[in-house]
Amino acid sequence: MAALLPGVPAVRLASRLQLATSFFPSSSSSSSSRRGSVGPPPALMVDVRVVVRRHFRVAGPCGVRVVEKVAEDIALRRRPSRKLRGREHVERALAEDVLPRVKHPFDRGAVVAASKEISAHLSAASADPRLAEGGARVLVLIDTFACPVVFRPPPPPPCKLLQSTGAPKSFVVTSINTCMGLKSGSPVKETKQPIGVIGDGRPRPVEQRLEGWLPW
Repeated sequence: MAALLPGVPAVRLASRLQLATSFFPSSSSSSSSRRGSVGPPPALMVDVRVVVRRHFRVAGPCGVRVVEKVAEDIALRRRPSRKLRGREHVERALAEDVLPRVKHPFDRGAVVAASKEISAHLSAASADPRLAEGGARVLVLIDTFACPVVFRPPPPPPCKLLQSTGAPKSFVVTSINTCMGLKSGSPVKETKQPIGVIGDGRPRPVEQRLEGWLPW
């Protein structure tokens, strides 16, 4: 029944955020400084990597499978930690350096929706005292999901025949059909029963009324 009803095709969207922070000791940061920008960041510096992975369903000969694709991989390297300690600074960096590089509108919406949580995490990591001895890396992983769906209206309720005992005055109700409305029979005329003496209405003589009770 539901398959015969007209439906509206749509796409159901969802997203998931994962955050991870790694701190590096000063020994590794000093050795990496001699190699240039390769390796962990030096002390008081933060590397931020924003990865957007897109998941979508693909129908094939073996059935429907979910495909994972890295849509965006944005690296913000060697950011001074003092410039990322406030949430407003992180939000500004996301708006200026990350969002313009995200192409798909749904991916941009997922980044905007997670911006407050990203800002809180990154600003707390930038204020960590371990940054005085070495740098840190923050990974921002956003998974987006797109699933095609068809929205169908609910089926109409089945017609039920209900018996009713409460009928209006002067009517006899045989049944109530929820689809057709109230079904009633023919009106019943009210007849007044006569009250008084049966006959022509004139009083009988005393002898007839007391017949069987008089001694003569």
